Amino acid sequence: MYRITKHPILPIPQEDPTSFLFEGKPIRAQKGFTIAAALHQAGLVVHKHSLDKRARTLECGIGKCGTCEMWVDGSVRRICITKVDDVKEVKRIPDEFLPELSSFGKKPPQRLYKTTVAIVGAGPAGLAVREELNLRGVPNIVIDNNDKIGGQFLMQTHQFFFFEKEKRFGGMRGFDIAKTLAGDDHSGIFLNGSVWDILEGKRLAVKDIEKQEVYFVDAEFLVVATGAVPFMPAFKNDDVPGVYTAAVVQRMMNNELTLLGKNILTVGAGNIGYLTSYQSMQAGATVKAIIEAMPQEGGFPVQANRVRRLGIPILTSHILLEAVPNSDHSGITGAIIAQCKDFKPIPGTEKLIDGIDVINICTGLIPDDQLLIKGAELFGRRCYGVGDAIRIGEGTSAVLRGKQCAYEIMQQMGIRFNYDDYLAVSKEYIDSQQHPLPILDKPCVPSKERMEARGFVQIDCLYGFACNPCAFACKYGAITKSSTSTVPAIDHEKCIGCMECVYQCPGLAIFGYNVAKQWLFLPIEYEANEGASVFLVDNQGQKVGEGVIEKILFKPNKTHVARVKVSGLKAEEMLQARGFIVKENYPTPLALQNAPLDAQAKTYLCHCEDVTLEELLKAVGDRPYISVDELKHIARTGMGTCRGNRCIPRIKQLPREPLHSQNKTVTPRIWRRGNGRGHPPRSALQPA
Repeated sequence: MYRITKHPILPIPQEDPTSFLFEGKPIRAQKGFTIAAALHQAGLVVHKHSLDKRARTLECGIGKCGTCEMWVDGSVRRICITKVDDVKEVKRIPDEFLPELSSFGKKPPQRLYKTTVAIVGAGPAGLAVREELNLRGVPNIVIDNNDKIGGQFLMQTHQFFFFEKEKRFGGMRGFDIAKTLAGDDHSGIFLNGSVWDILEGKRLAVKDIEKQEVYFVDAEFLVVATGAVPFMPAFKNDDVPGVYTAAVVQRMMNNELTLLGKNILTVGAGNIGYLTSYQSMQAGATVKAIIEAMPQEGGFPVQANRVRRLGIPILTSHILLEAVPNSDHSGITGAIIAQCKDFKPIPGTEKLIDGIDVINICTGLIPDDQLLIKGAELFGRRCYGVGDAIRIGEGTSAVLRGKQCAYEIMQQMGIRFNYDDYLAVSKEYIDSQQHPLPILDKPCVPSKERMEARGFVQIDCLYGFACNPCAFACKYGAITKSSTSTVPAIDHEKCIGCMECVYQCPGLAIFGYNVAKQWLFLPIEYEANEGASVFLVDNQGQKVGEGVIEKILFKPNKTHVARVKVSGLKAEEMLQARGFIVKENYPTPLALQNAPLDAQAKTYLCHCEDVTLEELLKAVGDRPYISVDELKHIARTGMGTCRGNRCIPRIKQLPREPLHSQNKTVTPRIWRRGNGRGHPPRSALQPA
């Protein structure tokens, strides 16, 4: 594990050292950071041992699963969200640990707050609700279990896509947006508060994580903006330290300045997979490859292009089968992957990727909707869901849904407003959720005469989606974008070649050219030095030429522009260049070795209770149907500290045709063996 001491985007705070004892050993730490960061930087990644004595480490990284619970100064705390400040001693919780009974003395007076709207979650969606309500003078309280506002934006270092009528968030980095979401007045925002339950009478029970006290909030309306939790598919040894979800990788890297490993395999070719791989490279790691089980890449093409330009290969139709642990199972040394079809591995195609110390799982998110389900029961139609708690989406969608929700609450309260404003926000919300649609086959380029006259840019943004910071970047009006379903249009006659738009594109998809001077102007967000010899690459990471970095033009948003002198390329050849790789950093081709699966390795579906795939299949037997409650009774799945947040979705993924999603029913049916036509279950269900 490594402490990040320099970064091209993130500010590195000054040293503010402290220390604590970990099982008698002094651990150096930095104030303001978590216990988890200090332990990982000290190489102490095993936080507990499971029922089967298997080493366990961080799983969700955001304080929702309980896997990282340890004994901190005499009480059980989740170290991924507990700061080291004033901590004296940390220990692993003993296997035989049982909590002691508390004394029944006189209880201190408990705090009670009353408001009109309670908003759970201070991310972009929840704070968008607050902003609209505040404009209309509607009392509200926002509760969040983090120590800062911003939600997922706190972990994001990239420029964000936003489609806006007036420039506000588009092109800003996630952690910068987080600082502005609530404006200057943060009154009514209660941080470090975890909503434990919703009680009769529309009362929220909230635990103050810092003070370890409980307080209550009474409200007439409830908005649930609790975000999502990461999903990890089941595979052999997926519980070994070194296997982390993207949430853990991002939080530790971008919030805790802790790099979990130097050689990474990313699983999942979607936006999160691309961005965490890109950010890992910025932090000093090497990403060996990105694998994807689907036959095509997901996410936004501009995000895929940015990682391929770094020489990171993306292998589609490949699935992860096994993490290869080290000798004491305290880390990993490799991964076994295989070609696949319809998510089934093709026998005989198993390959080993060796020399990795982190597997970065980016296989999607699951809405964290437990409070929403309970809230709907007690608040009825006065309960609303926003953001990732109801639908996984981008920042634009979260903000727009928050605004839409505020209008719906005001309508129910009888507050008058311009209904056209509500319709406009609703339309924008719907448009923001569309998948990127191909509009152009190739970028628009100027005529040969215009190329030779002066500098110009090429916009390699060929898909329509909700983003338009480039339209605000050009003060000459050369770039326009009319809607979320179009691509930017450039008028090369208005373009003067100032290159100001190159660093303001969130997708890093605008590139500058001066054919007469043999100059390229390319966005750069990682360390490189003037005078370095580079290979010029296209969007596939393939070499198209060579050059030298003549000058780096530093920009205030930290997306700088490298002016590269090209060596002997014609104009049409220059137009193929989209990036560069410093020659000594050009990656070697990915080496894959034949490797059989370890017959002794196990797939643990439930990490809390150590329930393996084989044990689950044996417990289910020949039942044609099974429910969540039945699984708890017969196999203990869902009985641990994560309350089924991880194992139940993993079990749901096993059959070909799950019958129902988990819902409000007491015993939702989640598993059906076979497909109802007398056919056997899919082969992936059978133990290896």
